[in-house]
Amino acid sequence: MSKRTSRPRWRRWVLRGLGLVIVVFLGIGAVLGWLTVNPRVNSVSHVDALLVLATQPGAHDEARRLAQDGVTDLLIVSTPQQGEASLCRNPPAGVAVECFSPEPATTQGEAIGGTEIARAHGVHSLGVLTFDHHIERSRLLVDRCWDNDLHMYEFQPVRGKRGYVYDFVYAMAAYGKTFLTPGCSSEPPEWLQTPIEKIKGDI
Repeated sequence: MSKRTSRPRWRRWVLRGLGLVIVVFLGIGAVLGWLTVNPRVNSVSHVDALLVLATQPGAHDEARRLAQDGVTDLLIVSTPQQGEASLCRNPPAGVAVECFSPEPATTQGEAIGGTEIARAHGVHSLGVLTFDHHIERSRLLVDRCWDNDLHMYEFQPVRGKRGYVYDFVYAMAAYGKTFLTPGCSSEPPEWLQTPIEKIKGDI
């Protein structure tokens, strides 16, 4: 009798544990989803340098506008292969521009390379420019590589409904990689990177 009653009890505890795990993941997903579409922007009137991430069309135009408005005197511009390079070819008057190719060619690579350049220039306050759905993950990645003041600057890309959905889905998928690479230069496991790249290519 005791054996027959212990098995259902064991199963109930397993099901309860699985249910709790699902609830936790759903809660985390809800919070991340909210932050993705409602990012926390803490821009200020001036930073020592502005790191321009290679994200959506319009980033270089917004960086140029911010520099001309006196937000910074130094633009650190990520220019991966085939990426936009208008700021490198035609820098704003009176503003220093340093372009670099991130390695790896990801937001993490941009965080690594961009903060190295910022430290070499003696930067204390660093701004990061990216689009809305990318702000929170960028903040997390850059903050791992940067110990001083960090400020996020947002621009709104021109995109349709499909582009909006793509950005959201990719942002949510990429959080998995971010959480499994806790250090500044930690590499993601291949089993996770492969499906993320597939999502990026298929959507």
